[in-house]
Amino acid sequence: MSDIRVVIAEDEFFTRQGICRLIDELEGFRIVGEASQGAQAIELVRSEQPDVLLLDVRMPPGLDGIQVIKTLRAEKSPVAIVVLSNEKRVIRSAQEAGANGYVPKDKHQMFLPTLQCVVETGQRVFINPEYSEAYNALRKRVSSANLNESEMVVWGLLAFRNEEISRRCHKAIGRVRNIVTELYFKLDIPKNGELSQRFQAVEMARMLGILVEPERDFCHEY
Repeated sequence: MSDIRVVIAEDEFFTRQGICRLIDELEGFRIVGEASQGAQAIELVRSEQPDVLLLDVRMPPGLDGIQVIKTLRAEKSPVAIVVLSNEKRVIRSAQEAGANGYVPKDKHQMFLPTLQCVVETGQRVFINPEYSEAYNALRKRVSSANLNESEMVVWGLLAFRNEEISRRCHKAIGRVRNIVTELYFKLDIPKNGELSQRFQAVEMARMLGILVEPERDFCHEY
């Protein structure tokens, strides 16, 4: 059986070299390319036709990992894409974009079984029980909350100031505040102050993949 051909895309040089050493030590795998930017990763996949792309999600400047996945899937590339990240919140975005698997960068023991599974069986492997359990628990929590359409829309915009939510939803500012308060109650978010409640609600929306992210950092002034 021929070696499984791998392209590694990671912007941090020392991290990339460390991953390369790990892959080099795995029997049956061969590195055919390295990329430090998203556009380079796409070109390497096109030219080398690897079996697997190990892809970091955060690769400034230019295309990030999610955009790379979407581009390759739009091109019908058969490459198996395994996302590398220590950020649990990117898992769902990677899944929806078309990634085949996910491995935390610091879980080296997961590299071999994940790569073998996605290449040999074609199955999607997102090894992170902690995330899966938290995500499933949150889905059940939201389902039992019976949120209406207005509440879901406002929830997805909670990373913005209330004034901006009011503008986007065409609702009075007072109505927005009432909806936010009702959201906290329905989602059973503890009363630890507005900032704490808001932060928890934003993180929950982010995990579910419904959060609209502002271009700048999350603002603490409402």
